[in-house]
Amino acid sequence: MKIHQLNPLVAQRIAAGEVIERPASVTRELLDNAIDAGAGNISLVIKEGGLQEITVIDDGCGIAGEDLPLCCKSHSTSKITDLDDLYHIHSMGFRGEALYSIAAVSKITISSNYQGEGANTFIVDNGAVMPVTKGGPDHGTRITVEDLFGQIPARRQFLKRPSSEASLCRSVMVEKAMAFPGITFRYYNEDRLLLTLEAADQKQRVCDALAGDYRFKKEEVLEMEAAFPRYSLKAIAASPLVRRTDRSQIKIFVNNRPINSYPLIQAVTYGYGELLPGGSFPYCYLFITIDPELVDFNIHPTKREVKIRIQAEVHHSITQMIKTQMIRPIPAIEEGKQNLQGDFGFEGDTKETARKTWHEWTAMHGTAKEHAPGYHTSAVSEEKPKNPDWFDKAKQILAKPAVPEQAGTHPDLKNQGMATGQTTQSSPNPEEKWQENDTASLRYIGQAFNLFLIVEKGNELYLIDQHAAHERILFDQIRNHRGSQRLLVPYGFDVEPDVDTYLETNSDLYASLGIELARKEPQQWELKAVPTMYRPVESQVVEFIKNNTGSMEAIEKGLFAIIACKSAIKQGETITETSAKELVEQVFRLEEPCCPHGRTFLIRLQKDELAKMVGRT
Repeated sequence: MKIHQLNPLVAQRIAAGEVIERPASVTRELLDNAIDAGAGNISLVIKEGGLQEITVIDDGCGIAGEDLPLCCKSHSTSKITDLDDLYHIHSMGFRGEALYSIAAVSKITISSNYQGEGANTFIVDNGAVMPVTKGGPDHGTRITVEDLFGQIPARRQFLKRPSSEASLCRSVMVEKAMAFPGITFRYYNEDRLLLTLEAADQKQRVCDALAGDYRFKKEEVLEMEAAFPRYSLKAIAASPLVRRTDRSQIKIFVNNRPINSYPLIQAVTYGYGELLPGGSFPYCYLFITIDPELVDFNIHPTKREVKIRIQAEVHHSITQMIKTQMIRPIPAIEEGKQNLQGDFGFEGDTKETARKTWHEWTAMHGTAKEHAPGYHTSAVSEEKPKNPDWFDKAKQILAKPAVPEQAGTHPDLKNQGMATGQTTQSSPNPEEKWQENDTASLRYIGQAFNLFLIVEKGNELYLIDQHAAHERILFDQIRNHRGSQRLLVPYGFDVEPDVDTYLETNSDLYASLGIELARKEPQQWELKAVPTMYRPVESQVVEFIKNNTGSMEAIEKGLFAIIACKSAIKQGETITETSAKELVEQVFRLEEPCCPHGRTFLIRLQKDELAKMVGRT
């Protein structure tokens, strides 16, 4: 085997492949340069999905004529000068690789006018450098990239259709625009102006960018903020009434850079918590401004990944900000109509009333920065609304003595971690109780829509949400069971410095929950024992520990969410009649039929009411 040095052009194109994957990559880099130049107006022009042409025009400071030949050389940049600068980065670009990489796989033309000194143009065609010539824009810079991957046809085979590539380029521009609302952005496709985002404030910019999304409602958006010694948070988020079935509209920006970070997206979903039904996700655009010394973007060429030294602290702050500042809308329910979806209504008038309540509140009080959740307006019944702090409420319920587990509990439910419920306490007014703790009179009828269990009891018919009911049963068992099981092989994991410090002083919080942690060396820990119910989700438990430094209550909430959501019977699952009967009996032993999120999971229909519906009385 003989070793030889690669041809410089081959090496250049290999390096370019790490930075320039498709037209959207070119768009990202050119927009970053325009933003760093201090532009107030930026235009993006796309032709043939960016393969024929990508042009970015800005009115920034421009590039001096003598500096143009340096633009397309490796590691040439105006952003940093020495190693320490990597830890004080305030610009979008800093590597000095973008234009160099683009020039290796396309024809790039850079025309710029530096501070009115006169325009110059510089061209590099797939690595071939041309001399600088006079001429160009009256101010700012115009960069045109033509025939992308024209000399690398194999790369083009992995690209999507031109319309799809153009859409990706547009998405990149919109993403940049959200982080820089003070800049006007314009998007052209085949010389047609398709989108203009005028300079605005942060909230207006997000609303303008999402104007084409029919689910998104501007009137149901609020702004949340929180400040800390070395970082600050700002979120533009929709109310819980506006939701999606995926996480695609939870966007995280760190120092104005869009990043991919599952832990921070998870923090947003934890913040919404019980305000959203299972399987639903919010619209939330989170902007984190943090001391550059605490972050490192120099870990991936695309700068979509970041390391945050205090990530667990930031994670907790995000969750708490949303929990305390997000308004909890409680809809009015017209007399004679039952709300089948708890807080948010189901269809028709109830859902519209919920929106009306939200609008009235925001119109009267503005944003939710100064308000905690749990409000209700005059449109709601004068009765005290259900306490939104479901965790405290659940603790009170669980403080009551439990019924010892009966013999003969069905093995299907035992294996899923179901415990028997609570005893029914004596009450001064038995008529106010929702049930009589008499399971002998129950008659299980069947399962509807693979979601509701139908039960007859005396002159009443009950519909039970199987998932929420099972969650409650699991929650009872988790709270009452403190035993743990040692792992045959300890589960090792690394943590960030702030989590390491937190675990050193607070590992007893996890020990009280049956989770044994041991520190091997700085920033290295082992999971040595967990409760039996946690065994199937050890990896999720470890991820939770690595990203949380909250209070005992926050830890319990988070761990419950992991266990209950993973272990409970899901909507759409068919269960056997024996298992269904066992679940129903346990439900009717509960003191109150509400899931750990505070939502009632049982509907009761009287025989007389049903008779009236069909005209028998």
